[in-house]
Amino acid sequence: MKKLFAVTIVLILISSCSTTKEAKSSNTELRNKEKLAEQVVVKKAVESRRFAIRLDRLYITYGGTVDLIPKSNYIIIDGDKAIISAAYLGRQYEIKPIVGINMHGETTNYELTSKVSKGQFEIKTKVTNGINTFDLYLSIGKNGSCNASLSSNLIDNINYTGYIVPLKDKATVSNQKVNKI
Repeated sequence: MKKLFAVTIVLILISSCSTTKEAKSSNTELRNKEKLAEQVVVKKAVESRRFAIRLDRLYITYGGTVDLIPKSNYIIIDGDKAIISAAYLGRQYEIKPIVGINMHGETTNYELTSKVSKGQFEIKTKVTNGINTFDLYLSIGKNGSCNASLSSNLIDNINYTGYIVPLKDKATVSNQKVNKI
């Protein structure tokens, strides 16, 4: 009887250990699939030039960081159009003080470089609206994290970090508006 009891307990332990390994492997597979899906969404957004970058941190030129509110600080690239709304702290080369960058403009000299081995995209472009011109450099990771750098002849080079948010397709947005009416 003792042998039967011991054999039963050993079988229960072996089966419970094997089910936890299967559960762990299925969880890791699920996480890997989610990461791959996220990478595909980021790649599609960058290649179609339809994305927004929510800026969450500002790096001051001579040291220091400032946490930003991502809802109010962003860069939007939509085809040839660009919108920049970002805080600014640093040296300036104009009489009027500059505390923020708010600009609606067009992108010119758009260069997209894909580093497949690192899973990273680099974008260099100029955003201009006829009055101001900003050089914009973006480095976007495969998980959606982003480093942004802005420079102009009126301000020092300023760096930000944030994350990418893909914009919805124009057809989807127009269908939603029609359905709501």
